[in-house]
Amino acid sequence: MNDVGAVKIPAYNFHDPALWFTMCDSTFQLGCPKAITDSKTKFNYIIAHLPPEAATIIRDVIMNPDPVEPYEKARMELIKRSGESSHQEIRKLLIGEELGDRRPSELLRVMRRRAESHSVPDDLMLELFQQHLPTRVQSILAAISPLTLEKAAEVADRVMEVTPIAVSACSVSSDKIPLKAMYLKK
Repeated sequence: MNDVGAVKIPAYNFHDPALWFTMCDSTFQLGCPKAITDSKTKFNYIIAHLPPEAATIIRDVIMNPDPVEPYEKARMELIKRSGESSHQEIRKLLIGEELGDRRPSELLRVMRRRAESHSVPDDLMLELFQQHLPTRVQSILAAISPLTLEKAAEVADRVMEVTPIAVSACSVSSDKIPLKAMYLKK
């Protein structure tokens, strides 16, 4: 069966290969004149659109494709080899993603993605999420009961929007201040 149809494969996502394959699968469904279903055709499309750095990760799979399901084998191996290990994901979930300049809801999405294959209970996710938020936001969330993950992210986003970001104080050692200026302070 020849499922030839023009499709536009999205740019490869080094940070989330599983998402990239899901996007490719959606693209294959849009094939013209009909959806692309043949594993070898899908394999050829993705291999032709992989950047060299990603192709190198599964060089052996590309050079010797699976005779029955080449697309599924390439998919499985690229996700397995380029993604973080389960231990790394759990460690990052527990030790922490930093909020940085992201919205709290963005941080929660990243944390959920890390936790999706580990069956992390919602109450633990809520606690881990709150630990990554500034103290002022944690204080506000502590007053809300009952609190779900979605509600916590929504409230945290709003609080972060309306409260100014704390700026760390800078200190100057006294040996850099002129003697006259030191006495004027007192």
